[in-house]
Amino acid sequence: MPEGNEWLEPRTLVSIGSLLVGLMGLLFGLWNRRESRLTALSKILEPLVRSVQALNDANNARRTREQLIASFTGQPAPDAVEHAKMLMETYTNAITTSRSEFQNAEAGLASTSFRFPDRVSQLVKTAILCVSEFGRLVNEGLCDKAELQLAKFRDDYRQIQKYARGWRLADPLEWVRGYFRRSRTPAVDEGPYELSEKEMGEIMELVQKRATTQADNTFVVHPPQKLLDDPAIAKSEKVIEELDDSAFLVVFQDGTTKLLSLVELLVFLYNLIVLRNQHAEISRMVRATGPSASVNVKVKFAFSITDIMRPEMAKALLAKVEFSKIASDGPAADGEAGARASGS
Repeated sequence: MPEGNEWLEPRTLVSIGSLLVGLMGLLFGLWNRRESRLTALSKILEPLVRSVQALNDANNARRTREQLIASFTGQPAPDAVEHAKMLMETYTNAITTSRSEFQNAEAGLASTSFRFPDRVSQLVKTAILCVSEFGRLVNEGLCDKAELQLAKFRDDYRQIQKYARGWRLADPLEWVRGYFRRSRTPAVDEGPYELSEKEMGEIMELVQKRATTQADNTFVVHPPQKLLDDPAIAKSEKVIEELDDSAFLVVFQDGTTKLLSLVELLVFLYNLIVLRNQHAEISRMVRATGPSASVNVKVKFAFSITDIMRPEMAKALLAKVEFSKIASDGPAADGEAGARASGS
């Protein structure tokens, strides 16, 4: 009597069917877990983004109002007064909206952070702290520095998107990976853009010159030829990759010239903006306290080169510069620098 095919036996078919059903259930559970995490994350990011949008509206309204008031030396026109009132109302409403949305984001993080991997929780906390600092700068009227903080938030938000998009089906086993990761000492990432003490000192000399002897003069920045040929590079997401190996020539009116790399130029511009904001804040404090004996004021602040060398921050800083039409890597720039130096 011929033997039948064992794969076609009822018990075998039932076993295979049960295995397939179990596998589909497992896959559905893993997928549903991932979608549940993304939903929980969106409940934090949505109010956080709305808070940032409101703060940006408030910052723009405050900047416009201050520029409008400063444009009048005498009694402003009635239309200007009415417009200033409208801008102040816009600022107040935006700040109120931002505060409410920010509190919703904080509450969302507090109630759902345990559902995320440690890396995501840390990225979200960093973004929330960034928004908090953004709000402080807007409240203090430091509009330019607030713009840079907004650029930093955009980069922080992009990091969250990048990581969350890459969540894998292996997430249920992440505790195993985490256990073995904790058993190793993590390496310290110092970043590829650290400057030496000498390089930082030379940049600070330029900042001091701009704030003292050259405070009433302007300076020129000659960009590389590739930036003149394609100005859109300064606004692209690959701005750092495109200009990383480029040189920028900074020329002061007293004949001082300095050839800077991209990271050196961005650090120089960042410090100029921070210095201007600190000067405005100190001046406001002096006006509030009234005339007194002269005092020396020392300003100290810290910054992260890693934060500066992010695409959004780089784009925001480069947007503050009106570049010369003469390339830094062309003979015309060398000739101009030599003429300025010989005439100083």
